[in-house]
Amino acid sequence: MRIDIITVLPELLQGPFSASILKRAQDKGLAEVHLHNLRDYSVNKQKSVDDYAYGGGAGMVMCIEPIDNCITSLKAEREYDEVIYMSPDGEQLNQSISNRLSLKKNLILLCGHYKGVDERVRQHLITREISIGDYVLSGGELAAAVVTDSIIRLLPGVLNDETSALTDSFQDNLIAPPVYTRPAAYKDWTVPAILRSGDLKSIEKWRHDESIERTKERRPELHKKYSK
Repeated sequence: MRIDIITVLPELLQGPFSASILKRAQDKGLAEVHLHNLRDYSVNKQKSVDDYAYGGGAGMVMCIEPIDNCITSLKAEREYDEVIYMSPDGEQLNQSISNRLSLKKNLILLCGHYKGVDERVRQHLITREISIGDYVLSGGELAAAVVTDSIIRLLPGVLNDETSALTDSFQDNLIAPPVYTRPAAYKDWTVPAILRSGDLKSIEKWRHDESIERTKERRPELHKKYSK
């Protein structure tokens, strides 16, 4: 899989992709993440990528020309399954979306800034808009990192135990069950006996039941989806 991220602040994204699971995925050749500085596609000597909004109002708007230039340049090299704009008013990211995107081959993520992008970008260049929550960040870089992480960890071979991702929270609209490790007893706090029993069938049933109860308690809206 290849993910191209268009940003005005590539330095914000260098850290998340140079460590841990995302770095290992790239080192193994399972994923590629490329950062593109939007200023390199500016049409003026100042390398500016924003301007005042028509009609007035506070804040600057990202211009259409450098964005179009960058996307056009990338598309000239390969086909893309999606061109995604990171926007607070996009569809909210969930595990189902990450699952589907992990099956794609090439993705472009556009990071917004300032008061957003010229609306014509959204109308003519973007195929999908994604939000990571009902709040506003200074830019789309952190959101792009979240989306990229949620996708790449699902690729076959990325995690040491490929079944791990299948038992994450929100798979099948359930929250993951509680987990424990050694020591079995710490102070007066003990690990449930069922988990130390060695009875794998009973353990799986316990975990499934705990997932249902935890989802019902903490995320009732998800429990309703599961119950349908």
